[in-house]
Amino acid sequence: MKARVTATVLALCFSAAAIAQQEAPAFEEVDQNSDGMISQQEAEQVEGLDFSTADRNQDGQLDRQEYQQATQQQQQ
Repeated sequence: MKARVTATVLALCFSAAAIAQQEAPAFEEVDQNSDGMISQQEAEQVEGLDFSTADRNQDGQLDRQEYQQATQQQQQ
């Protein structure tokens, strides 16, 4: 019984680590209307992305560079 619980806990830990290490979707996938920018609404589909922090120039949208910087920091 104890071994089964330990194995289950280890499996859950490895699963959580794998989920946390998943790459963010490509810029083109998130930019649903293909206008070259990611709106706050489009960014909502990216789990864990803090839009207000990612929007460094505070223009209400993310350009490719802002998005890539934010998703790289998120994965570290």
